[in-house]
Amino acid sequence: MSVSKIAETFKNLKVRRYGLITLGAILLAVPVIKRKLDIAREKTPRTYPVALELASPRLGVLRARETYLGLFKPENQAALSSRLSARVVFIADEGTAVKKGDVVLRLDTSDLAAGAEALSIKKQNQEKVYNRDKVLFDNGAVSQERLESSQNLYQQAVSAYEAASAQLSYGVISAPFDAVVGKRFLQPGDTAYPGKVLAQLDGTGPGYEVYSDLPVETAVKIKPGSEQEITFNGGFQRARVKAVVPAAANNLMTVKLALTGNKLHIPAGTYVDTHFYTSVSSGFIVPANSVSRNMNGYFALTVKNGTVHWAPVKVLGTDGVSYCVEGLAPAARLGTASRQDLLKIYEGQQVKAVREGGAHD
Repeated sequence: MSVSKIAETFKNLKVRRYGLITLGAILLAVPVIKRKLDIAREKTPRTYPVALELASPRLGVLRARETYLGLFKPENQAALSSRLSARVVFIADEGTAVKKGDVVLRLDTSDLAAGAEALSIKKQNQEKVYNRDKVLFDNGAVSQERLESSQNLYQQAVSAYEAASAQLSYGVISAPFDAVVGKRFLQPGDTAYPGKVLAQLDGTGPGYEVYSDLPVETAVKIKPGSEQEITFNGGFQRARVKAVVPAAANNLMTVKLALTGNKLHIPAGTYVDTHFYTSVSSGFIVPANSVSRNMNGYFALTVKNGTVHWAPVKVLGTDGVSYCVEGLAPAARLGTASRQDLLKIYEGQQVKAVREGGAHD
């Protein structure tokens, strides 16, 4: 084969290779171009306005309120413990109502009873000896020393008997006030030990207390004697501040409230919502769900000409349902939404009013 033919053959192969590459590129590009043309022909998605309920601010006065958990307990509450090491013979069931003086717990004191009986007999015998020696001394038959020794022995016998009787009395534990037996920590047949709590008594009134831990900055606003409120199962009851414990722990202070009666039938040891009224503010009263807060402050969701505008406001107080603010125009219209939805609404967004409310109450 000549040199010219070899060169021509290589040239043809090169042309074919580039032709195949070009064809492959075209085949790859066609779907992409087609998709871009399809997208270009599609209509821009339609934006729908956010649906909001509207309300108007009103001028008014609001009592600022903060809510914390409080521990409800009877004013009279006792933890019963034993002074003896003895077997439990009887202990009242949990939930049993007892009157002052009713037996709540009885211990096996048979050994102590036997010992007390022996000491009682010894006391009686020593008393007879002492009385006899007094007669003999009056008649000059015994010395002063003999009489004093007899008297000392009698007094020792009396003291021993009284101590044994006192020990015996510890075997019966009675209710110190009208109460309900709360949790008991032993069962009949168990052994009680000195100092070990056996059962708890929860007084049945009329006095009750609530203990609530508040941040220091809130607690200092609460005045002894002021009226507050507790809620339980949808009901509420007034309470008065009995004391504000001055010592702070973990930046918290304890506020002690007193109640008369238990009209909400709250079980002892239950945590209840305790509402503390900390201040009174005057300004525009707006729904709490029309205001959002971020690192730059508080902003009210206002609506004008069907468009959202976030208006900066100064919050003067809140009761958990409403805010008292300043900085709003009197004729402002407010949009209300859930906390989660408020975070999604942006400046300039179109609004559709689903209900026109009047002034916020």
